[in-house]
Amino acid sequence: MRPIAHALWLGTLSLLLGCQHTPESQPHEITPESVKTLTKQVADWQIEHFEEQGKYRALPQDPPDWANREQYHDLEWHNGALYAGMNQWRQIAEDPKYTQWLMMIGERNDWALHKRPYHADDHTVGQFYLALYEDFNDPEMLEPVREQFNWILDNPKTGTLVWDAEDTHAHDRWGWSDALFMAPPVWARLAKVTGEDKYLEFMHQEYMATYELLWSEEDHLFFRDSSFFEQREKNDENIYWSRGNGWVFGGLALMIPDLPPTWEERDFYLKLYKKMARKLKAIQRDDGTWSMGLLGGVAGYPIKETSGTSSFTFGLAWGINQGILDRETYEPVVRRAWQALADAVTEEGLLGHVQPVGAAPGDSFPDYTEVYGVGAFLAAGSELYKMFQAEQSDDKTASAPAIRTFMYNGGWCWFQDPRAIIHKGQLIVGGVAGNGAGDAAVGVYDLGSDARQGRTTLHKHFDHDDHNTPAFYPREDDTLLAVYARHSTENKHYYRFSEQNSYLEWGEEHTIEAEEPVTYMNLVHLDTENTLYNFYRGIDWNPTLVTSKDEGKTWGDAQHFIQNEVEGRHRPYARYASNGQDTVGVSFTDAHPRDYGTSLYYTEFRNGNFYNADGTFIKNLEEDGPLRPSEAEKVFQGGEGGFRSMDLSAEYSAWTSSIVLDEHGHPHIGYSLYLSNNDQRYRIASWDGEKWIDREVAHAGTRLYEREASYTGLITLNPEDPTEVAISTDVNPATGEALNGKHQIFRAIIGPEDETSNAEWQQVTHDPARHNIRPMFVPGEEHDALVWLRGQYNTYTDYYMDAVGLIE
Repeated sequence: MRPIAHALWLGTLSLLLGCQHTPESQPHEITPESVKTLTKQVADWQIEHFEEQGKYRALPQDPPDWANREQYHDLEWHNGALYAGMNQWRQIAEDPKYTQWLMMIGERNDWALHKRPYHADDHTVGQFYLALYEDFNDPEMLEPVREQFNWILDNPKTGTLVWDAEDTHAHDRWGWSDALFMAPPVWARLAKVTGEDKYLEFMHQEYMATYELLWSEEDHLFFRDSSFFEQREKNDENIYWSRGNGWVFGGLALMIPDLPPTWEERDFYLKLYKKMARKLKAIQRDDGTWSMGLLGGVAGYPIKETSGTSSFTFGLAWGINQGILDRETYEPVVRRAWQALADAVTEEGLLGHVQPVGAAPGDSFPDYTEVYGVGAFLAAGSELYKMFQAEQSDDKTASAPAIRTFMYNGGWCWFQDPRAIIHKGQLIVGGVAGNGAGDAAVGVYDLGSDARQGRTTLHKHFDHDDHNTPAFYPREDDTLLAVYARHSTENKHYYRFSEQNSYLEWGEEHTIEAEEPVTYMNLVHLDTENTLYNFYRGIDWNPTLVTSKDEGKTWGDAQHFIQNEVEGRHRPYARYASNGQDTVGVSFTDAHPRDYGTSLYYTEFRNGNFYNADGTFIKNLEEDGPLRPSEAEKVFQGGEGGFRSMDLSAEYSAWTSSIVLDEHGHPHIGYSLYLSNNDQRYRIASWDGEKWIDREVAHAGTRLYEREASYTGLITLNPEDPTEVAISTDVNPATGEALNGKHQIFRAIIGPEDETSNAEWQQVTHDPARHNIRPMFVPGEEHDALVWLRGQYNTYTDYYMDAVGLIE
């Protein structure tokens, strides 16, 4: 920072700090604004003094050799706890500098964990690494944690948890209460972002071992370690260290949100959290803090302490915000605690009365601090801000619609449908995990309770390729059929049936055998024929179909559906829509736009026949063979030229993106048009009953990546109202002016007369860090959803995307 700018920044900060009341002046008014201001003050002070933290460090009155004022290593647990709190704060701070500061810490340490491979303390920094990974999806933030944890799984420790301060191997497992904050949230989040249960299973195994050793069922608190079992307070109560229990309680608040809602062990952690919350309410001191020895009382501990109190405040406020704790019962506890914490902040922003590093109750000083105490304070302030802001707001509907995360780590291509459906009040999403195992997965989100139900794997190690996404069909008995296949590397489809009441539980895997490689499944049921169609790419790499008369239990023989006629080996790309009764509408190209200047065609298929949009008969599939593009309606004339090595796509090539049939059975097709690597357009072709109305409606922006120059963020039409349109683009849809380098979601109502010059696009996402691509409308019974992928997308095999969106 330049000297003048730095001086101005410090001057501004001084003004902010000067506005604070001194701790002795008067009680702090607790409002969302006051909580946020004070939390910001402490965060800013800590960042400003981070590199001289030893100067302000609280030390015991008779410090051991290891208690000194030397700078902690960036990756030690002391700082790791600070980063955990700073990560909570950055999410509500509305200022990117806190995220940038954490990014700087991660980058200068190559996103590595600290040096002891098993020690829970040295895993703590993984909490903020994985939190940033969720936001920025950069594999560099993930891989060091995953590699080390995989190594631990391959080389597990099974020794004793009994505490021995002199034995370094006693720390290879979680034999002290602090460890339950340091490591378990990292393991749980790694399981969430990778979709791999092995991390969750290990976490639970080790957590239970610690719980069974250190938990007191009598007092509903944790001993710090086994050396405390026989020790007593002056009043003859057991010694339960405040900060040690604060670590456990705060760790639960960090970890429980990452536990799958349907995981059978999740209830254990909720019950443990509630037991501790009830106990903490009962033993809070009149001054709003908790004694350093929780049952030792004010007589035993006349000096207040803020690190344990901050962790308890964070955990209790989180429980209120999640609806786990009764607001009326616990809010007074939180308010008293925050008042005590606010009184411990100096005018400069230093959080005082933080007990020095230790493993038992000890000292605290009003003018000295510690980074881990600041981390707990920032987490508490962030959660209180949410609580008081929600309490103050009487009209939540005035705010922008919330973007939900429906499933973590699940990419999809756009030539298999339906990739997502709403059935029995639940949104079921299919995807293929990227940057990892490549599992074909299903995520379930309950729309009524507005909560993720979990994620399950249909097929492990299915290649991290977004073309392998499952497609779904809801059967009459309320089970689901899922069909999925590799990207033209096997001669078979896979399929499974779900349980009736749980779409996270699936039966055995079956296969549909084929003569040639298959990919791109599309499931369409026609009621008048009582037939389920699976349209896919198969024979000669052309659109092919196979049918079932028993909702997917058994399948007939493959039939060649559309025949390529461009010279050479080319692949028509097709999109399918249905009225559900007797007609399938098909929009398709004559080739891949990388290789040929593709045109766009349309046909309708019913009763085994091909028709034009006006009902004119073309041919019968059984008697006359597959449809050729020249026999169908040409909706758009492409350039027809071949591959151009420099531009990586054929000139003036179209690619179908979305098709729907309206209430009259009229087709509407959304598609992209390639003009150059940096200039693509979105178009809509609509049949009005007499003619096609084809027009450009938006700038589509640049290619997603170099090799596939025709890949756009996509355009999609709402199946229930084709005038409702959503697009993904990295430019202004009306002008083509570049945005911020990432694709964003826009939506608009586009009528027959609307085009680029007069369409009114509403920007849905404002996300400078991640791509928001491949939107789709998912209609439902009581709720509809607009769903898209958010994350990093480098190629179709190198990505990390979450399925996110809006509930309508």
